[in-house]
Amino acid sequence: MKVRHLVAVGLMSAICGSGVAKDVDIYIEFLWAKPPAGAIARQETRQFVSEGSHDHQVCIAANAEPTDVGGLQLEFLDAKGSRVSLERHPDYRGAKHCYPANLGKHGVPGEWTVRAVLGDGREQSARIRVDPRIEDSPQYRMRNVPYVAGRPNYDASIPPEEWVGRLVWAMDVDPQGKVTHVEVEVAEGVGERLRDRAIAAGYLTLFPPDPGRAAAPLRWRRTLSFASE
Repeated sequence: MKVRHLVAVGLMSAICGSGVAKDVDIYIEFLWAKPPAGAIARQETRQFVSEGSHDHQVCIAANAEPTDVGGLQLEFLDAKGSRVSLERHPDYRGAKHCYPANLGKHGVPGEWTVRAVLGDGREQSARIRVDPRIEDSPQYRMRNVPYVAGRPNYDASIPPEEWVGRLVWAMDVDPQGKVTHVEVEVAEGVGERLRDRAIAAGYLTLFPPDPGRAAAPLRWRRTLSFASE
């Protein structure tokens, strides 16, 4: 049987373009669901669904350690730029924290904007696709690209200067879009210490269904490279 090979390189930008915002001030990340306590991997997503119960999350990180940033204001704007929700979190202290995504009730589907504004004046925006159902999304019709990509969680026991290396894992995907097997193909430097996390991340990855995989199985790869600052 012919096996299709696809490669994802780098961070979430490999599959969602500018959806995940990163700069020196504020990092915004979208999660398909809240990870359980102590999880070694998480589900980065480029898609939210407004109907049903999905426990979507928005994660904000402004500083490496908790500091006084004056709290957080989190705003959702729909595809037409109309405000869907506005929440204030006065207890936010700058370190990474995840909040339930407040998608409201009547937002226009499409590319939404999420704005994070700190009390100290810093702000950042990021974009996320929102549809009533996952089947309504054009991203769901991209059969060979995941709409949710598992990612290893940070291991705080590894010193910052040792975050150098490379990690490649391959996933076999069945016709229903479920990852059935994960294999680490390359683990260099810090990647060797993240093997278990990469395997867990692989099984968290979600693909649209594709009956064609019964005849041509899909093997999809993800690559992460690490460099100390």
